[in-house]
Order: sequence, then structure tokens, then C-alpha cells
Amino acid sequence: MRGRRFAGLLLVASTVLAACGGLPSTGPVVEGRALGEVLNEPVRVVAVGPVDGASQEAVVRGFLRAGEDIDETHATGRLFLAPQSVDLWRWSSEDVVVYDGDLTVKQLPGDAVEVSAAGMARLTPDGRYIEQPPGTREKVVFGLTKVGGEWRVELPPGGFGLWLDNDQFNRVFVKRFIYYVAPNDRDLVPDPRWFPIGTRLATTLARAQLSSVPPHLAGAVTSGVPTGTRLAVNAVPVTGGRALVNLSSEALSADPAARAAMWAQLTKTLGQVASVGSVSLAVDNTQLELPGGVTSVESASDLGYDVAATAVFDTALLRDGDAIRRFDPRYVPDTQASKRPDLKPKDGDIARVPDTWGGLALSVDGKQVAAVSADRRDLSIWRATEPTRPVPSFATSLTQPTFDANGYLWIAGSDDRGNDRVYVLDSVSSDPKSAPKPIRTPWLGNRRITALAVAADGARVLVVTTDRSGGDAQLGLSGIVRATNSEPEALSPPLRQAQSLTRIQDVTWLDPANYAVLGQVGASDAVRPWLATLGAGVDGTAPGIGRLNAVPGAVSITTVGGPRGILIVTSDHRVLARAGSNWPQIERGSDVLVPGG
Repeated sequence: MRGRRFAGLLLVASTVLAACGGLPSTGPVVEGRALGEVLNEPVRVVAVGPVDGASQEAVVRGFLRAGEDIDETHATGRLFLAPQSVDLWRWSSEDVVVYDGDLTVKQLPGDAVEVSAAGMARLTPDGRYIEQPPGTREKVVFGLTKVGGEWRVELPPGGFGLWLDNDQFNRVFVKRFIYYVAPNDRDLVPDPRWFPIGTRLATTLARAQLSSVPPHLAGAVTSGVPTGTRLAVNAVPVTGGRALVNLSSEALSADPAARAAMWAQLTKTLGQVASVGSVSLAVDNTQLELPGGVTSVESASDLGYDVAATAVFDTALLRDGDAIRRFDPRYVPDTQASKRPDLKPKDGDIARVPDTWGGLALSVDGKQVAAVSADRRDLSIWRATEPTRPVPSFATSLTQPTFDANGYLWIAGSDDRGNDRVYVLDSVSSDPKSAPKPIRTPWLGNRRITALAVAADGARVLVVTTDRSGGDAQLGLSGIVRATNSEPEALSPPLRQAQSLTRIQDVTWLDPANYAVLGQVGASDAVRPWLATLGAGVDGTAPGIGRLNAVPGAVSITTVGGPRGILIVTSDHRVLARAGSNWPQIERGSDVLVPGG
């Protein structure tokens, strides 16, 4: 277990009601930008209302532009609408289309116009960013009617939300994480959503945190928030840097450990608002207290909770032929000998794996190497101080294995009926006859699994699947449902990621919220690495993500530390390191091994 122990008495003492606490009634309420965001304020648009005598097309375009209005009530945008359509405008995050390029407006018979654009993504009512397949064309038809002698827009009977181009979208919405708890540890697990930028961001974040665990993480994470808990008042004021979350009475049903988790979750989530320096909780206007009279928490780590740390390695293992050795994975090694990493073998390093075995994976502690046979029917595990452990046969068409931090080896393959399954093996078990066990994946159906990547928090896995013919590649994020002894039992239904990619070769985690994937968009596109953020796609919608230069023959991708430490191995055994947008060769070998990678 990787739990933190520095929380001390905060986690074992009961939360009590303060005798004289209360809600502050004075002071300014302000809200700023999140930590880690660019410092420049985005350009926000003040919408201009309809002009007398405007054409039907001009009125429609003006209405669509008004969706970016800095006025959170969108009063100006409503001026473009016929009275019967005002209540049909769902300008929050209920129905948002993100498009690329220019709008095309076509006049239709009978006072109507059709608007179309190249679709990039849609935003779901709960703030999920769903990329659209390449070539998607979004269309909507508006009616027009005269009101007071001027053209006004009639919305579709089913309602209408917002149409925003990519730049507009990033001026109106911001990606933030809602945090849950890994059940067997104190790791906080981020879940990305998109929220409207504005003065109510803290309120919308708090409301989202109080909601139930989403389906793709169900059973894999927990929340300290008791079922039915809601905001007692429809606002989270931020006064002097302190956010006060006033909860309904259901919050009192949480036991001391759950209350600590709830406080940590809200602190981590609201800490993404730049003006929030600490978080206090109240129940029905009565402030909650922690032991010692503490009424405000500045960091989730003060309560023993935080996201899993991102590992950074100064060396990695390289397999060339049968031999395995340590190498410096950096493109530009330090010239000073004192700064160069030690490339001598470490205790537990495995020195050789026959080249008839491939798809090598290194355990998190660096003391086990797993590999599959050339015919992908057998799995074996090597340790430096023990004989090779052949695993009893259990499946065919085996994928490359991977290890999690709890010592479980993960692999996928086809069972004796030809159905793909995900298998786990307790790699530290002393029983040499123990075999991998299939876990429950009822959502998989008739699809094949081609790659797995387990997150450092042990609560999530990225799963690459295809149809039976190898087409329709999909990347999904699934929660890992574990038994009380941490043994994986099932995977939750996945949440799609990187929907715009039509082929996916391999995937690796970069940190708890970001990943890199080898893939391509369309048959004519080259296979290339893509940097991606959970819930933001690979199309460059969010800063720091998008396509990198193509790598012909790329077969696997890993990292020795975040996006700058990415390494790629090609089919002709070139080992490439990222150097900006280029991929210089630094070594030759068939496998690069990074602990848990």
C-alpha cells in the first residue's frame, strides 16, 4: 500500500460541530483562475444585439456569436430569439457543439436557414468532451419570423445549445477535475469535466463534487460525500481566499474517515479556482471543525490525500538480443561525469531474456520481467535470483503484459472459446502453479483487446480495443474494481478517449491526468505519437496536447517521466527519444523497460 501517514490525528478523530461557528456575512466574494493556467486573461466577448434591418443570415450569425457573451445571463443573445424560443435556448453546457473552420449558412425555402460546420466535438450535459469522427458535419436548421418588423430566430422544437469554434470554446469553458478516492489507499483520482468560466465556477465545481461516482469509475473509487448531500444554499462564496461550502444535513451521516475524505475531495477540487486558498465546510449554516479547532483546510495533503506521484527515472532497461542492460534515456546526456546516471546493474536487475520472448514488461519494483512467447500462447516471468517461472497456459493471442503497483500482472488474450478476456496474476505469489484469473468485463462483448496501461493510482486502466477484424480501434478509460485484498475483480464500462483516432497502436500514462498514444487519423495519416489529456481529446483543444511528428514504424511508446521523457521503439529496433518535436535515435534494441510501464 502506498498510503500516506502524515495526516496524524486529523484522520482518526471525529469531526465536530463548532459551538459558535457560522457563515460569514461580510467581505468581498471573488473568483479567479486555476493554478497552472496561463496567466493571460482570455479575451471575452461582449455580445452585440440585433441591428434594425438585418438580414436573416445576419441575425442567425449574430445569435450564434452571442453564445460567447461575457454576460452569464446571455441577455443579449435572447434578443435575437422569437419570444416562443427563449425557453428553448439551453446556453449552459447541456448541448454544446465545437466546430472547426467557418460556418456555412444556406437559405432554405419558407423563411429558414441551415447552418453547417466541420464538427470537432460535443460537450455532454455533465461536461464530457466527446470528440467527433473525422469528416463529421454538424447541421442545424433555424426558422425565422418577424417580430416588431425585424427578423428573429426560431429554435428547433427540441431546443438548442451553443455552437462554438475551438477558440470560442476555450474562452467560454475550462477543464477542471473532480476528485474521488482510491478505496484501498489515500490516492485522489481525477475525473475531468468542462465547466463554464465565470463567477460561479466554485459553485459548479462543488455541485459536481457532490454528485455520485460516474459509471466508468463505479466500484473503482469511493467518495466521502454521503448519498443525497447537496448544497444547502446555491452558492459557494469565496471570501479572503476561503471557500465556504454549506452542505445539507445528509453530510452529517459521514463517519470520521468519510468526512476527512469529503473535505479532502472538496479542497482538491476547489483548489483549482485561483482565488481559493482554503476550504471550510458547514452543514445547514453551522461550521464544521476538525480536531484542534481547525475550520479551514489549505491542501488535501494536510488530510493525508493527494494524487499519485509521477515517477521520473534517470535510467531504463534496454533489451538487445538476449541481453538486458541499463541505459541513459535522455537525448542530451550530461557532459559532467558527476551528473551522469549510474548505468551499472542494480540489485534485482534481470540480465538476460531469450530473444524468442517478446513484449517485455518490468514490475514496479524493477525485480521481475514478464514476456510472451513468439506465438503469443505462453507467458513467463524472470527474476534475477530465481529460476524462470513459466505460467500455466491460460489463453492465446496474448497482449504485452503490464504490472500494477500492487504486484499484479495484467495481460489480455483469447480464451478457449475465442472470446477476449482480461487476466490478472499475483506476480509475488509463492505458488508456482498459480495461473492468471479472468476478471469481469461484460461490456467488452465481441471486441479484442490489443493494449493495457494501468495508472499509478491502481484505480484506472487505459484499454485499447478493436473489432474482430482489427478495425474500429477505440481507447477507453475504465475503473478497476478490486477486492478488499486489492486483487482486481472487474473493469467498469469504459469512457471513450481519443475518439478522433482511427488506429491506435499503443498507449502509456504520462501522469494521473495525461497520456500519450501511438495512432493515426484516417488511413492516409502516418502513425505518430499524440499527447492527450483525459477528457480533452487529442485534437489540440486544450493547451499542451495534440499531434507530434510522425514516427514511421513505431510499435511501442513509454516514458521515463512525463511528456518530455517519452521513448518510442520502432519495428527495426530503433530507440527514439523526444527532443522537442523531433525523434532522434539514441539506442538500438527491441524493448525499453520502465518500472510499471
